Amino acid sequence: MPTPDFTKLGGTSWTEITGITGVSFAQDAYVNKDSSEEFAQEIDVYRDTTATTVLDALGKISMACPSYTDGAWVITETSSAWQGGTTLVAARVGTSVVTVLVSSGTDNGAAGGTKLAKQLVSSLKGRA
Repeated sequence: MPTPDFTKLGGTSWTEITGITGVSFAQDAYVNKDSSEEFAQEIDVYRDTTATTVLDALGKISMACPSYTDGAWVITETSSAWQGGTTLVAARVGTSVVTVLVSSGTDNGAAGGTKLAKQLVSSLKGRA
């Protein structure tokens, strides 16, 4: 994996930080107008076993940038400058990598991100 460009952690497509490009993707994002909470979801498709490489690379980001925390395949950004946090949840389904980003002012986004990622993984099983 090349040296990560940590400025990409400010965006919604965190798979780009790996430097590995997929063959196709689908992405969508939603913002709650009342709370500014953001949900972004993406599915990236790769050739052969590259999805495994991408997921491994995402898991190593926290080691390369210690200001971000890592728990399993969940990466959470927090800052004392703002309330809440942003969480990325990544999961591999066949040759696809599902990523969900949740940015919330009330919590760190991990619960909502995990729930949405599980729903996406469930819908992809047997298709990817």
